[in-house]
Amino acid sequence: MAAHWLRIARPDRTLEELQGLSGDAAVDYRAYLFRGAALHALERNEEAVEVLRDGLAQHGPFPAMLHVLGASLRSEGRLPEAEAAFLQGLSLDPNDPDLLLGYAHVCLAAGQAEKAGALVERAASHAPESVAVSAARAQVAFALGKDRDMHRHSTEALAYDPEDPNARALHGTASMLTGDARAGYDSLRSAAAAQPGDPDLRAAAREAKLFNHPLMLPLRPFARVNPLVVWVGAVAVIYGLRAVGAAPLSFAFAMIWLAFCVYSWVVPPLVRRWINRRWGQ
Repeated sequence: MAAHWLRIARPDRTLEELQGLSGDAAVDYRAYLFRGAALHALERNEEAVEVLRDGLAQHGPFPAMLHVLGASLRSEGRLPEAEAAFLQGLSLDPNDPDLLLGYAHVCLAAGQAEKAGALVERAASHAPESVAVSAARAQVAFALGKDRDMHRHSTEALAYDPEDPNARALHGTASMLTGDARAGYDSLRSAAAAQPGDPDLRAAAREAKLFNHPLMLPLRPFARVNPLVVWVGAVAVIYGLRAVGAAPLSFAFAMIWLAFCVYSWVVPPLVRRWINRRWGQ
């Protein structure tokens, strides 16, 4: 039952089930593993590390326990210790996709995207049709600034598991980056609803909703352009028209540009305030 609740993303119920164990069952390696995994899922990572290290001291190294230990340490920002846990696990099972992906996430957190990509491809050779592999590929693509690759891999992850919140979040981010604002908002909203305790997801969903608001339509073509480039371009047009003797046209363009600037300064904060009120912020 503890494994069942963990599998369906109810780590709180997992801990409740484990409280009922006694005798040898209470110190079985699975009890340590499930308790550590549940605590990690609840973001109680310091407790998870303590439980898992106790389990490893009692039973010796198990790849699954080392995987959850490494993930918990990574969440705590203890990257060298996380790396050591994953490397120990890989010394026992070099082809374990979960350990390879876990180590890849440590490398991503350390800014080593190329190394992370190599680890993800090793995992893919053992689990080619996996939502976790496709999601990790999307994260590597994001770290390398390859937005279209990120969108392709996150779409693959959704095809494997349309309800996976992580795949939804990655797909939403990739869709926003590649200009599909509607799909981006739909995926980010779904991911935020599935993980209501994640403030970053809620913030991303709110920003996507802001970008999709009808009043933001005039600003969308410039969303992914450096503002300095836009300013320089506008000034060049104004002075260019004046230089060729089209002073009235230059003046008209300058007035339109000024109105656009005022619009871009005033409208987004007002829309954001309205959205935050609707979201209870």
